[in-house]
This record gives sequence, C-alpha cells and structure tokens, in this order.
Amino acid sequence: MDERELLDKAKQGDGMAMEALINAYYSRVFAFFYKNTGDHHQSKDLTQETFIKMVGGISGYRPQKPFKNWLFTIASNHLKNYYRSLSRLPERLELTEGYAATNPELDAKSDIAAALSHLPPAQRQAVILRYYFDFPIKDIAKITGARESTVKARLRYALEKLRKELTMYDE
Repeated sequence: MDERELLDKAKQGDGMAMEALINAYYSRVFAFFYKNTGDHHQSKDLTQETFIKMVGGISGYRPQKPFKNWLFTIASNHLKNYYRSLSRLPERLELTEGYAATNPELDAKSDIAAALSHLPPAQRQAVILRYYFDFPIKDIAKITGARESTVKARLRYALEKLRKELTMYDE
C-alpha cells in the first residue's frame, strides 16, 4: 500500500494504516528531536507527543503538500513549544557537550554533535532539516514558519559557527 492510500485509510479511522504511517516516520522524527535536544528520553517524549498530535489532526491534512513536510511542521512547532517551556524553568537546561558520545548508535560524529549543540535552536533546527533530512530551503521555511531569506541566513551563520568550532577541535 502506498503512502496516499495509507493516508486515506488513516483519515477514515483505520488504525492499521495509522500505525503503518507512524512506523514509517518514527525513527526520522525521533532523530530530528534527538539531534536538536541531545536528550534520548526527552526525544522519545517529544516524538510520542508529535504522533499524538498527528493522529488528532490527520483529518485536517490536505495532500497539497507532502505528508513528510506536514509531519515535520508539527514536529518543528512542538520543538519550538518545548524550547519555550524550557525558558520558563527556573534553571535552564542546556545541551551537554558531546552528548552523542553517550549514544554512538545515533551519531558517531561526536565533534559535530557537540558543535551543533552550541548553536542557537533556530540555527540548529535549520541545519538538521537541511543536512540530515535533505529538506530544500523552501520547505524548511514552510516547516519552521520563517522566510526563505531567514532560513538561508540561519544556515549561513550556523555553518560559519560550525566551521570555527570544528576548526578548534582539529587544533
């Protein structure tokens, strides 16, 4: 069964089709959150919550844009809400340097993961969507609710910061 058929059945309440969609995208959505937060357990929670939102909103999905983009828009918005909630905590949680070293199966490049963890969330998210998930700039803009020029600037500044930071690792 192709994705369009699964979507049609899921919109009609077919639990098996919904489960197939979740299984098809679970690891990518989890990786998106993990690469952004560096926290395995929090990423699992965020992934679960994203799929709960997907299930609740599937009837509103319109096939004008790819399902993957729609799902990652939900994930991106959920990540923004997560970061907002962190800013309200008395003590702000920070990504730990080298977080990937604790989970090498997800990211063998701990230097890159550590450098990514130092980027501001919006820049980190743009880099992850572009270079880990291959989204075009136009789609990243739609997913994150930013202008294309803003996404390009975020990517440019992020790559400059990453280049500097990774050069420090080489020295």
